[in-house]
This record gives sequence, C-alpha cells and structure tokens, in this order.
Amino acid sequence: MRLPFFKGRRASTPAADGYEDEPPPFEEQDDETGEAEREPLAVQSSATAPRRGGIGAVLLGPIGQTFAFLLLIGSIGALGAWLATNGQTTAAKRVLQTPRATLSFLPPEQRQPQRPPAPAVAPTAAPAPTEAPVASPPQQQAAPAPAPAAPPAASPAPAPAAPPPAAAAPAPEPAPPPVRRQVTMVHDPALIENSPNGLLPKIGPEGREPWRAYARPFNAAEQRPRIAIIISGLGLSSAATEAAVQDMPSEVTLAFTPYASRLEAWISTSRAAGHEVMLSLPMEPMGFPASDPGPHTLLTSLSPVENLDRMEWALGRFTGYVGVVDFLGSRFTTNEQSLLPVLKALKDRGLMFVDSKSSSSSVAAQIAGSIDLPHAVNSRFIDDEASRSYIDRALDDLEKTARRNGSAVGIGYAYPVTLERVKSWAATLPQKGIVLAPVTALATRQAPRG
Repeated sequence: MRLPFFKGRRASTPAADGYEDEPPPFEEQDDETGEAEREPLAVQSSATAPRRGGIGAVLLGPIGQTFAFLLLIGSIGALGAWLATNGQTTAAKRVLQTPRATLSFLPPEQRQPQRPPAPAVAPTAAPAPTEAPVASPPQQQAAPAPAPAAPPAASPAPAPAAPPPAAAAPAPEPAPPPVRRQVTMVHDPALIENSPNGLLPKIGPEGREPWRAYARPFNAAEQRPRIAIIISGLGLSSAATEAAVQDMPSEVTLAFTPYASRLEAWISTSRAAGHEVMLSLPMEPMGFPASDPGPHTLLTSLSPVENLDRMEWALGRFTGYVGVVDFLGSRFTTNEQSLLPVLKALKDRGLMFVDSKSSSSSVAAQIAGSIDLPHAVNSRFIDDEASRSYIDRALDDLEKTARRNGSAVGIGYAYPVTLERVKSWAATLPQKGIVLAPVTALATRQAPRG
C-alpha cells in the first residue's frame, strides 16, 4: 500500500534531496509514532526495489547467463579431471577383476566332477582280485588229474600264495595318481624360520636350499628342448585359481600374489597336484603410481632396509615356494642400486628368481649371474592379448626359441582362454620333440639375452 506523503517523490537518500541534517518527511508526520512507525518506510523502499533492477533481473540478464554458463563448463571440467585422475584401474585390481569372467565358463559345479579321479581308479583295482581266484581253480583241477592224494596237499600251498599277488595287484593301481603328485606336501621345518613377518624360508642343515627341496622332480639328463610355463597372479580369484591348479599340466609352475587370502591352503592344493609354486613379488613399474601393484610394492624411492622389510612381508605370506617372480617390475629391475640388496637376500634364503623381463633394460639376470643366484628369464608373455590366435602364436614362438637356445620361459595369467590353449598345446609337445618342464629345471640354463 502506497502512503500519500510519498506521492510524487522518488526513492532517494536524504543527502540526495538536500536535507542531510533534516529528518525524512515521514518522520515529521507524527512524533508520537517513534521507532515503530519507521517500518512503512522500509516497506516502501522494498516495494520500489524492482523498479531499480533487483536480483531477478541480474540473474535473468546477460551477467547471470554468463555466470551459469561458466559454472556449467567448470563442473564438466572438474568431472573430467576427476575421471582422468581416478578412472584408471591399478594393475593389481585388473588382475583381481579379470578372472571374474571365468565364473561363466568354469562354474564350481563343473569343477567338482574332476576331483574324484581316485574313486574311479579304485573300482578298476577291484577286478584284479577276481582274476586271482579264476587262476587258482585251474591249478586245483590240474592237480587232481595227475595224482590221487598228493596233489590235494599241493593245492592248499598255491592257495595261500595266491592272496599275496592279489594284494600286490591293487597297490600298483592307486600308484598312478601319486606319480603326478611327486612334490612333497609337507613344509620342511628345517627350511623355515620365525620372524615378525611370519615364517620365512632359509637354507637348512647341510646346505639344503628351499628352491631345490620344493622343486618338482625332473630328469636332469633330458636332452630335448625345454619350455617352462608360469601362470602368475593366482589367489585373488578362487575360480581362476582352481582352474589353473586342476586343469594345467603338473609341469606348469604356479605363481601366487601375496595379497590373496587362504594362501597356505592354495599352496598345499597346488603342490598336491604336482605343481611347484612361486611368489609374485610386486615391484615398481614404469607407470607408477598410475600403475600400482599394491601397498607392499618394492620402490626405487625407498631405502634398502624398507624394501627388504616389504619383501619379507610378502615372503612370510606362505611357505613351500621355490622362489619369486617379479610382478610389474619394469622400473625396479632396471635400477641396480635398488635391486642388488633384494637379490642378495633371496640368495641368502636359498630361493630362485625369475625375471619377468617387463623391461628390455632389466639388469636382474646380469646381477643374479654375478652373485650365483639361481635364476631364469621370461622369454615372452603369452597372453598380452587374451585371444586364441595371439596365444597360439606366442606358444609357437616359444617352441622356436627353445629349439634355438635349448630352453624358453613363458608367463601368462589364468584367463580361461589361456588355460584352454596351454592345455591343448602341452599335449602336442612330445610329438614335437619338446618337453614341458618346471621352471626350476631351467635355472641358470638360458643363454644371456639383451
């Protein structure tokens, strides 16, 4: 409601109207109103505000539109920056996530039937005793024919003799399964020591070294070219690990990540299936920290003491392994100052080292040779591209390398296609004159390579 005494006047300040020392007209109307009647003046001022522009006009005007546009562009830029920083998955997560695809290909229901080969062999052993009784009756019938009473006395003698062969017959039948499980399942107490990081490997009495004690038996006189396959990054996916343990030929070496759980159970299962096992030791890659192998990664920026402590944490996660293979160590394995103390510590514990050769500039094999550390070098990764054609070409390349140099090493992961192709390929090696060997059978046998 407009007040009559404001009619004809514009909204202004006292100074603008020239009554700087005089009260405004409204306050002169009634001296009795006091402070309370100044409120209509405020109401009138707010009522006239829209005529001067107001906040709404500012927001709807060019300035407001420009501000909104800049705010939108800034939000999009911030979102893009966040995605660029956090969108990459680390190498450790990639290994964790990748095997999940195996759930659709290797469900547990299909894995269970492959476990009971022993019961299937046991029934076949039962018929053996039936053949023994069949053989004994002919002897009894032949005995009575030649002589009257003397032959019956001779017939009881063969009868007790028949049971021993029958008891001996079932023994060879269950023997084939243990042939595949020649690796001992018990961790030798003489080869471990207590530490704050758990049980660590050590050289035992009379110089017994863990890398030899836990190695899968292999004929050292074998003259055919040798190829070793290492399936790495195991333990994070139960389905992928189970598939590798059960489906891979027992000559294939299995490498487990220290970040997995139930490692002792996995190692016992793997060694019971005939595999020798290794530890995947996280080392600094070139892309660190965007590519991050985990919180216990050995880094070139750390002191030797800190790196050795991190390595001992990994070594103490489980026992019964023959050695370690570096995981994503493309930067660490090129730094001699950082790598030398680590390799010396492995030698002092009687372990073997496999250089994954993530970098062509790796000096790991050179250092290992200079300190007499048993070692092997990866010839190539077999599944950089997880496809049948790529893996088949990689395996064929390993054959050529083995024929040329006498031996070769290939490293892959537990992708379903990798396991399927390696299993099929391994079955063809005998006819090609090549032998599949555990990686310990290639220790310090490879020709140096650049």
